[in-house]
Amino acid sequence: MSRIKLAIAQTNIEYLAFEKNFSKGKFLIQQAAERHADGIIFPEMSFTGFSMNTEYTSFYGKRTLSAMKHLAADMHIAIGFGWVCSLKSGLAENHYTFVGPDGAILLDYVKIHPFSYAGEDRLFSSGTSLPIASLDGFPFRCVICYDLRFPELMRTRPEEAAAIFVPANWPEKRSAHWKVLLQARAIENQMYIIGVNCVGMQDGLVYSGDSMVIAPDGTILLDCKNQDGLFFIMLDQDIVTSSRESFPALRDRKTRLYHSL
Repeated sequence: MSRIKLAIAQTNIEYLAFEKNFSKGKFLIQQAAERHADGIIFPEMSFTGFSMNTEYTSFYGKRTLSAMKHLAADMHIAIGFGWVCSLKSGLAENHYTFVGPDGAILLDYVKIHPFSYAGEDRLFSSGTSLPIASLDGFPFRCVICYDLRFPELMRTRPEEAAAIFVPANWPEKRSAHWKVLLQARAIENQMYIIGVNCVGMQDGLVYSGDSMVIAPDGTILLDCKNQDGLFFIMLDQDIVTSSRESFPALRDRKTRLYHSL
């Protein structure tokens, strides 16, 4: 089974300041590579901050994708990052992409649940797929921020993945929800859940960080609290396998019945 070393980049994203955020991101990628991490994971909309100004965020989207491919290949490290893509319809897509240490795309996920409470659904198109990928043999999936509130999504074929990454721009005022939901998703799916949030203030909202790595049994392995910086963690697929074998709750799911109710 596979083990991977991850760098969690809990960053203070400066709102709509792409050049500054990108420069900091490049520095963190280099640091993670120098410490022999297999991958580095950034928050949602990693280098612009979360914004409804899709004209601005999408302008830097393709540049972000291209730059991350080159940086991954140059530094031989996988990178997970968020960016925005504009569509011909006038809407945009909220992407989170993982590129491998060769610069090739491992996984590209589009947020399935736009945050309608804030009007996000009026500007962003919903994703329609839940891809799975592997980093050095370690299978994983990704969802984005508000997706965390929908257990049906993360409950989809959980046995195929050993971890789900949850990059976010999750405000401090709902941080209690963030923490509880991360643990719940880990426990019910018996897998690692890796929540990667930002810190600081963006567009009048305070972000408290609280990036966390949760073990398959719900144990908090890493809590980044409100610190800006890099945090390292090892993930071991054997832990997931052992958890599922010693307490085989997943095998008692009645998927067909649930769909018929």
